[in-house]
Amino acid sequence: MSWWFLLSFLLLLSDAVNRNNFKTCDQSGFCKRLRSMEQNKSGYYADPDTVVQLNSSSVSFTVKHEVEKYEHSVVLRVLKDNTVRLSAQEKDPVRPRYSPVDSFGDAPLQDQSCTLSKSAQTATVSFSSNKLVLTYNPLRMDVYAGEELVASVNARGLFHVETQLLKPSLMSRVGQKLSDLGSQALSLGSKFIKSFKSEPSKVEGQEEGDKPEEEKNEEDDMGISAEELAKMDWEESFNSHHDSNPRGPRAISLDVTFVGFDKLYGLPEHADTLALKGTGNTDPYRLYNLDVFEYELDNPMALYGAIPYVHALSAKRSVGMMWLNAAETWVDINYSNEKSIVGRVLSSILSSDEVSRVDTHFMSESGLLDLFLFLGPSPKDVTKQYSNVFGPSYLPPMFAISYHQCRWNYNDQKDVLGVDANFDKYDIPMDVIWLDIEHTNGKRYFSWDGRKFPDSKAMLSALADKGRNMVTIIDPHIKVDKNWDLYTAGRDHVSCGIYVKNKDGGNFEGHCWPGTSSWVDYTSPCARQWWAEQFAYDKYQGSSPTLFTWNDMNEPSVFNGPEVSMPKDNLHAENWEHRDVHNIYGYYMHRATRDGQLYRSQNTARPFVLSRAFFVGSHRIGPIWTGDNHASWEHLRMSIPMLLSLNIAGYPFVGADVGGFFGNPPTELLVRWYQVGVLQPFLRAHAHIDTRRREPWLFGDENTALIRDALILRYQLLPYIYTQFYKASVDNSPIMRPLWYDHPEDTSLYTNQVEFQLGDSLLSSPVLESNEKSHVVVLPGPQVWYDYHSYTKYSPGTMHISVKMSSIPLYIKGGSIVVTKMRVRRSSQLMESDPYTLIVALSTQGDAKGEAYIDDGKTFEYKNNKFSHQLLNFSNNKLSCRRAADSGQYDSPAVERIVILGLNSPVSASLNGSPLVSTFDKTKSSVTIKKPNVVLSGEWDIDFS
Repeated sequence: MSWWFLLSFLLLLSDAVNRNNFKTCDQSGFCKRLRSMEQNKSGYYADPDTVVQLNSSSVSFTVKHEVEKYEHSVVLRVLKDNTVRLSAQEKDPVRPRYSPVDSFGDAPLQDQSCTLSKSAQTATVSFSSNKLVLTYNPLRMDVYAGEELVASVNARGLFHVETQLLKPSLMSRVGQKLSDLGSQALSLGSKFIKSFKSEPSKVEGQEEGDKPEEEKNEEDDMGISAEELAKMDWEESFNSHHDSNPRGPRAISLDVTFVGFDKLYGLPEHADTLALKGTGNTDPYRLYNLDVFEYELDNPMALYGAIPYVHALSAKRSVGMMWLNAAETWVDINYSNEKSIVGRVLSSILSSDEVSRVDTHFMSESGLLDLFLFLGPSPKDVTKQYSNVFGPSYLPPMFAISYHQCRWNYNDQKDVLGVDANFDKYDIPMDVIWLDIEHTNGKRYFSWDGRKFPDSKAMLSALADKGRNMVTIIDPHIKVDKNWDLYTAGRDHVSCGIYVKNKDGGNFEGHCWPGTSSWVDYTSPCARQWWAEQFAYDKYQGSSPTLFTWNDMNEPSVFNGPEVSMPKDNLHAENWEHRDVHNIYGYYMHRATRDGQLYRSQNTARPFVLSRAFFVGSHRIGPIWTGDNHASWEHLRMSIPMLLSLNIAGYPFVGADVGGFFGNPPTELLVRWYQVGVLQPFLRAHAHIDTRRREPWLFGDENTALIRDALILRYQLLPYIYTQFYKASVDNSPIMRPLWYDHPEDTSLYTNQVEFQLGDSLLSSPVLESNEKSHVVVLPGPQVWYDYHSYTKYSPGTMHISVKMSSIPLYIKGGSIVVTKMRVRRSSQLMESDPYTLIVALSTQGDAKGEAYIDDGKTFEYKNNKFSHQLLNFSNNKLSCRRAADSGQYDSPAVERIVILGLNSPVSASLNGSPLVSTFDKTKSSVTIKKPNVVLSGEWDIDFS
C-alpha cells in the first residue's frame, strides 16, 4: 500500500468534514471576481438594429459592451407550454463553450409560436398570454405572465462574460496594456507565458475524424481594459494543488430577479433547509460535485451532485428556472420586499411600493449561458414544463422500490447467505443485498475475491430462488496494474482514449481505493460503449441477470486531488477541460453503467443503477442517495428537506441511508429512521465498515417487531408507490413532495420541512425527536384526512397527538383511493399474484378517485402495450373501475377487499345486481366488502345503497 493511499484513507477516517479541503468563494478566483461586481455597471446593451425574428418561435439579437469590442449572440426561443429558453455565446469565439446537451430528454424540444414588436427603447416578444420585454440599454429582459411581472433578467446588471483570449496575443500586448501596473504587470505577464497552451477544440457540427478548426489569432487590439485583465486569474493554487488554467478565465454571470415571490427552493445538493436561505452573510450556494466526508448540516457547501434549478413560490403562482451549466457554479440569493433595493431599474414597472422579491446571481466558471424559465402557473405546471425539456423519470423494476440491505461490507458468501436466511427467520421482507468494495479482488471492479466468494453464481441463484437480487459496487477508478486485463484493455484501446488525460496528454493517474488508478472518460461515447461491454456475462465473470450495480465515488473522488477531486486542467474527449464537464461526469458514468445492463439483457430487462454523483438528466437513468450521512437525529431530520429539494428539482427516485452511514445509532433512532425511510422513494439501510452490525434482528424482540412492522407497511404500499413511479415516468411528478406542492395557496406551509406527502394521497408526519410523546401534525385543507392505521377522520388544521415507539403517523387525503396489498411475503416478487385491497377515503363531498398502474415489474414489455392503467372513482354511491385512455392490456390479480372510509351508517353493496357481503364498523365509520369478485385490471361498477 502506497503512503499516499494510506494517508488519504486516514484522512477519510477523521471525525468530520475538514472544511480546509474545500474552497470558499474567496478561494475560488472566478467566484470572488464575479461576486464583487458592482450592480448596474456591467456596460452591456442590446443593439436594437440586430433584434430580428429568426422563425415562428425564436428571436435573436446582439449584445455589445461599452468598452470591450467583443459581441455576444443571444437567442430567445419560446418552447411548448409557456417555457422560455435564453442562450448566449460570443460571436466568433476563440474556442467553443461547453453545453451539456445530453441533459435534455429523449423527445426533441417543441416550439411555441411567438410574435415580435419593436419600439425605440424596447422589443416585445409575445406568446400565448405572456410576453418578454427586452430593454436595449441597459440590457434587461422582463418576463410577464399575463400582465404580471414574474421575472426580470439582468435587472441588477450582473450579466458578464469573461472573454476568451489567446495567450500569444496577450504576450504581444502585455507590455503596452499593463505598463502602468508595475510589479503586478510582471507577475501577470509571467503567468501568461508560463501557462499558455493553444489547443484545438472540436466545434459544433464537426464530424469525428475531421481536423479541428484552427483557433483564431487575436487581433492586436484585444478590446479589453487593463483593469479587467488585472482581475483575471490565469492560474490558481489551492492548498498544495496548482491549476494551470491554460485557456484562461472564461466565467459567466447573470442575475435573475423573481418578482412577487416569497420563497425559493431547489439547488440540490446541499444539507440545508428546504426553503433556500439568503446568502448575504454567508458564501453563495455552491454546485460542484465533491466527495464530502460526513458532511456538515445547515450550510451551502457543495455535496455529491448538482442541479442548478430553482423554484420560486407564492400563493398566486410558481415559476421555475434552470441554469444549464456543468461547470463549477455559485449562486447568491437575496430576499427583499423593498423596491428600492432594485433601484430605479424596476421601480417604474412595479405596481406597489413594496413587493416581495427574490434576487439570484448565478456564476459559473466556464460553459455556455443557457437559461430556461418555466412560467407555471402552478407547481404541477412547472413540473410538467420541466419534464417537457429534460424528460420524465425512468420506470424502475419493482424490486428497486422495495427494501435494500447494505453495509460496508458483508464479509463473504457465508455471511451473505446467513443475512438472507435471518430475514426469513425473523419474517422480515427484503429484496436486495448489497456488497461494497471488499467483495472484489483487490479493488479490481468487475471481479470477485475468490477466497471470500468462491461461487458467486450459486450465491446469486440462492437469492433469486426467493425473488431476491444483489447489487455490487463499481467505481470509476481503474487500478493501474499492467497484469490486469481490464486496465490494459483500456490503456491500449485503439479506437479512442478510454482514460481521462492529464494536462500534458498522458493518462491521468491519481489515488483512490485501489491505490494508483486511472479514471474512465465517460464523456466519450466510445469509452461509454467500452464500459457497457464490460457488463456482458462472459466479461463480468460470476455475474447474473439478478446482479445490479452501485456507482460510488463518481464526483469524481480522487484522494490526492484538489478538493478530493480531479484537477480542472485534465482533458476529456473532444479536448474539453475537466472544469467544463466536472458536474456532468457522474451523469455519464451512471448512464454508461445503465447502458451496460441494457447491453447484457439485449434491452429486455429494466436496469437498476444507484449513483452518488448526479446532474440534470440523471433522473432518467436511476436513483441517487444523499451520501455519507451520520447516525444522528440531526441527520435524520435533514434527510427530509434534502430529499424534498431533489424532488422539486426534478429527481423523484431518491433516498437517504437508513440508520446513518457513520456511527452507531441508538436503538430508538434506528427504529425511527426505518419508520421514516419506509415512506421515502428509495429505501436502503447502509453502514460504514467500522460500525457495529445493525441488521433488524439485533436489537431485541420488541425493536425487531417495530422494524418489521415498518417494513411491512412499505410492502403493503408497494402498489400505490409503484403507481407514483409510473406517474413520474410520464411527467416527472415528485413522489416525495412538500406540503405546499399540492397546497401553494397556504403560505404557512412554505417552511414546513418535517412533513411530506408521498404522492397525491398520503401524508407522513414522522417522529423526529428522541423520547417524543406528544407530536404536532399539520393537515392542510380544505379536505378531511384519515389515519391510515385507525381510519379515524380528522379535519384540516394543526393538532397534537400522542405517540409511542410503534407510531408511524400516516394520513390518507379525503377524496383518494389507495391501492394496497396486505399479504406481505419475503420479497416483492413473491407478492406478484397476491390480491389487492382498495382503501376508499371519501371527501367531504362524499366522492373519491385513484389510479393503479400494473405491469410485470421487470421488463420493457409495457412499451409493447402489456400494462394496465386503471382509473378508480367513487361518486353518486357507485365505485367504478375503468381502463385509462392510455392503458394497454395486462391481467392483474383480484381485489380481495374494499374498505370505504367516511360512512356514518351501514350500506348494502351489489355487483351487476348480485349482492355483496359488507360489514359496517361504527367505531371507524367504515364499510368493508370482502371478496367482491372483481379484478383490478377489469372494468366494473359496485353500487351502494
